[in-house]
Amino acid sequence: MTRALRHTFPMESPDVQQVRSLVQRMAKTNLKQGHDHSLNFDYSYLCPSPHEYKWQWFWDSCFHSIALAHIDPDQAVRELETLVATQRDDGFIGHMHFWGVKLGGFFRPWAFGQAPPGERLRSSGLIQPPVLAQAVERVAQIVGDAAIPPRFMEALDLYHAWLAQNRVPDDDGLIVIVSPYESGTDQSPAFDEALGFKSPPGRWRAGFKNRRIDARNWLAGYNSGKMLSKHRFYVKEALVNGLYADSLATMARMHRAHGNNQSSAAYDAMAGKVTSSMLEKMLDRANGGFMSLVGTEERRVLPLTVGALVPLVMPNIPQDIVDEIVDRHILRRDKFWLRYPLPSVAATESTFNAHEDKLIWRGPTWINTNWLVWRGMRAHGHSETAEHLATRTVELVAKQGLYEYYNPLSGQGMGARSFGWSALALDMALA
Repeated sequence: MTRALRHTFPMESPDVQQVRSLVQRMAKTNLKQGHDHSLNFDYSYLCPSPHEYKWQWFWDSCFHSIALAHIDPDQAVRELETLVATQRDDGFIGHMHFWGVKLGGFFRPWAFGQAPPGERLRSSGLIQPPVLAQAVERVAQIVGDAAIPPRFMEALDLYHAWLAQNRVPDDDGLIVIVSPYESGTDQSPAFDEALGFKSPPGRWRAGFKNRRIDARNWLAGYNSGKMLSKHRFYVKEALVNGLYADSLATMARMHRAHGNNQSSAAYDAMAGKVTSSMLEKMLDRANGGFMSLVGTEERRVLPLTVGALVPLVMPNIPQDIVDEIVDRHILRRDKFWLRYPLPSVAATESTFNAHEDKLIWRGPTWINTNWLVWRGMRAHGHSETAEHLATRTVELVAKQGLYEYYNPLSGQGMGARSFGWSALALDMALA
């Protein structure tokens, strides 16, 4: 059993108390448990939403574990163990896992389109942003148990080795994603150019394009080498690579904490390479952040989205660059510092739509990206701004509840209800 901290928080505000109550309730309603016969494993995880998303998603589970660590440390660790149980022998961990699927998933053809062909429906063949190492480290910090990271290090080393061997085709160290789904920000306008849209698409048009990419990846057997060589969707995405650098730096810290200095140095070198490449290739100071690169010719693309800000989590960014992004762009009231920051697209962009609930990631505020940018600002000396962001985020969740995303102007909750990763507001309140 994981050792739980016996903390009380006598100074918790009513908003924090409300968020804690919401998280406790969500931890019950979203819990999925059972026995998987193919893996002979007793799974236990929180689905993103019992109403909309019933399977286990990679980065959702990582975020769930962090929130759970504040209220149920044992389940926080079980969440991570269940995610790692899906790992293949070569180190790959898919972005979705279909625990308890009925009739082999026969009635879910869309899921087969994101799974390797010829296999029983078990996991998808795609990745998601690498935040597993960060989740392991943060859960251990919250719970106060240094024995947690060593339990996951072998799996984490295999996972990072797979990423480096299969998704880093160039000597710049940057990951290439082969589908918008791999970014976690599926329908962001940052992908419009890569998808061939010259104007903002409608819901059905965008959905058709994504499914077409699924079909082509399926025909490639979800083999990374084949998918990358086809160049059907080839993006070095800012959010994914910013989190990759952060993940590598996290691995370096955890190895160093347990005396594995050689491994620590190797991870530090990899993190430094990714950070350096992003500063050289992706940084657009005039437009306010790190912009994704499309195609093998690496075209830097607009618009300015929250994904351009997430790389603030990276280590070793020059302080003047951090200050400029925070002061000139994040804190701009006509860009990101709206009533309920941070919108997924800067309000100055033509693609910004605060009310959009058909094509997501085109305006509304998401709690997970708030949490990521909050971490980045704290790490680089902008603690006061980070605290303001935390306060507004907690207020938003306390008032509206745990929704998938929120209108940044009115605060209205939208999308799926009882949405798991919005529970990260509790970590922002208690850190």
